[in-house]
Amino acid sequence: MIPVAMPQYTSFKKLASGATGYYWTCPTLYRKAGCPYLSAALGTNLSEKELYEAAGVWNARLEEWRRDNGNARLEPDMSRYGTVEWLVNAYLKHSSFLERVAEFSRPDYKRVLDRVCDTKLEKGRVGDAKVANIAVSTAEKIYEAFGGTRMGEKVVTYCKAMWKRMKPHHPELFRTDTPNPWEGVTLKRRVKSKKGHVDRETVYAFANGAIEHGRGELAAAAVLAFEWLMRPSSIGAGYAPWTGYRASDHPDKIRLKHRKNDELALHPLEYLDEESSELVKLYEEAEQVLAQTPRYGTSIVCKKNGQLFGDGTFLAHEVREMADKLEICGFSLDKCRHGGMTELEESGLTEGQGRVLSKHKTAAAYRGYAKETEKRVLEATKKRFGHSEQPKNLSKNNVRKIKENG
Repeated sequence: MIPVAMPQYTSFKKLASGATGYYWTCPTLYRKAGCPYLSAALGTNLSEKELYEAAGVWNARLEEWRRDNGNARLEPDMSRYGTVEWLVNAYLKHSSFLERVAEFSRPDYKRVLDRVCDTKLEKGRVGDAKVANIAVSTAEKIYEAFGGTRMGEKVVTYCKAMWKRMKPHHPELFRTDTPNPWEGVTLKRRVKSKKGHVDRETVYAFANGAIEHGRGELAAAAVLAFEWLMRPSSIGAGYAPWTGYRASDHPDKIRLKHRKNDELALHPLEYLDEESSELVKLYEEAEQVLAQTPRYGTSIVCKKNGQLFGDGTFLAHEVREMADKLEICGFSLDKCRHGGMTELEESGLTEGQGRVLSKHKTAAAYRGYAKETEKRVLEATKKRFGHSEQPKNLSKNNVRKIKENG
């Protein structure tokens, strides 16, 4: 019995340890045509989400090779004009998709839309149906096939965008009575699981423990996620290079890039105090960790052979295994990042100040990260009743005004 739903070109087998190992294998057709990606181990005991993420990396690479190879035999079937599958293939190549969807997110769109095409209803496979035959009732049945899950919500969101953006270019293919049937789909209410977070003390307990076990690169990964709010995927893909840390053109900063939204972040590491003329280090503890991180390659976080951990979940697995060894329960890179975002709110930063640091483009995206901790509730309550304390570091002008009014 297959433990979870399987992505394209993947397989599994029971290992001697009793665990379930998952693998990606390139089809023979593409191997014979010279595809350089042959096979890869995806991990053991993966959840469905982890499996789709790990396999998605290799399927995206295969698809990119297929496009670059230029062999018509390997291109997606564009002959069935007017079908849903034709629409998907046309959309993924169209400027309305390439200009609006970041490169990082494109493999997920293809993965979801391919699953829509492969969905089977009473009248057959969805991908074989004509676009004009997709009414609200059909869109609802497709959504029902995925259930009230996060994947189901993605199906509706991605398909709604595809219908909206492709209709002006091929109006003859779409229904006139219901131009966008996906707008009529009502999403089911579901209890969304909230990701946890870890605090500063836990992050540095992990970092110091990882260094003691000779895994400084894992310590650096945790610090990058917590202090500079990097996504685990950006860390594993090398978006935190050593050349961005105290470089010659910015010796007092660290330069990072957020892969998902292509935003460049330049974080100050120190500043000169105007009153005392002393140099104040802002990330002294984090820099101590980086000082003990081995330079295996050009990226701050990479394997001992100098290669990147990549887009998959390998880095996350390594961090979790180290946390288990250190007996730090439930620790993960995702929780490090969420912990850093929560600390921004606990520190009383405005939303604008927080977004300057996290590089979120929208307020809605930013607000979902900070957790409603006891400290935040207490500070809000104190302010409500006028018991909040005066700032600890008052400027000279503020001190003079207090005395004059005093």
